[in-house]
Amino acid sequence: VLDELYTGSINDKTVPTSGISAQQSTYGDIASGVNLSALTDDAPLAQSQNLESTDSPDPESQVTTDELLSFYFEQAGADDITRTENGVVLSQFAEKMLLGTPIYERGAAILSDFANGNVSSNRAEQWDAAFGYFGFPRTLESFLDYSGGEEGLASTPAQDIDGNGSVDLTSEYVYTWAAYAIERSATAENNGNANDFARRAFDALVQGREDIENGEDPSDHAQTALDAWEATVAVNVIHYINSMEGELSTLDDSKTVQEGDIDEGAWGEAKAFAWNLQFYNSELSDTQLNDLLENVGNDPPYGEMTVSEYESDLADATQILADAYGFNASNVEAW
Repeated sequence: VLDELYTGSINDKTVPTSGISAQQSTYGDIASGVNLSALTDDAPLAQSQNLESTDSPDPESQVTTDELLSFYFEQAGADDITRTENGVVLSQFAEKMLLGTPIYERGAAILSDFANGNVSSNRAEQWDAAFGYFGFPRTLESFLDYSGGEEGLASTPAQDIDGNGSVDLTSEYVYTWAAYAIERSATAENNGNANDFARRAFDALVQGREDIENGEDPSDHAQTALDAWEATVAVNVIHYINSMEGELSTLDDSKTVQEGDIDEGAWGEAKAFAWNLQFYNSELSDTQLNDLLENVGNDPPYGEMTVSEYESDLADATQILADAYGFNASNVEAW
């Protein structure tokens, strides 16, 4: 499905909607004619020249997101594999890269243009596009339960808000970036150090849309939503690093990291979300971004590093983000 979504050949496929009655039945009913491969950023991925030869379509050269994902999709199809021989889980890595470009990148670009006063035409249409990229439903509060809900949600990502007997997947569903913002906000709330990325972003997006309707300047609200989104990306990197560190902490420091010692899916998510920050960030220098990517590594470091050495690199990666974004230290541990 992910490959078909990437190449734009998924329009007629049925959307999996187990447990809910949805107004839309196919992907084309939600958004027709979308070809993600044509929308990805064509800039070379930082540090991609250091990928292992079996993990790159052009070893020792920088490659683009499209080149890398096309290579992985081809491998998955031809060899019927779910991971590379070096431990890159293809589905997790590809999905999270696509969340970065085109989705985060395009949404962030729109909000950045609004924040800088560079949008003079089709303002409502462009703002609505950014809202869609972030993935919030039309209303938010009924979806939230930070104290007792599952990952910050009161029930499921789908709710029949208007009570018409079915869920509109274009307005009554929490999509991925919004779900991440909610989950990270809930963790901070329950840790006693509230940092409500989700409400900040949603409220700013709603208020900015009202600004546009009233002929007012939405730039401040655009910046607020953009900052919350960028911070969510950074926290996602920390979250998946924490997952790997939790597994490493059970091992002897001098042990060489081997297959099975860390969650390969978590590694792929940490790497992909770190690369997401290449497509938009306001807090990291090029050097910091390169250091972040290098510390996460080019693949799980099997046979290359001791547990202690990789723990040190991961701690350095987390510290880069914690310092750049001013995150509360206790939240960093909890995420």
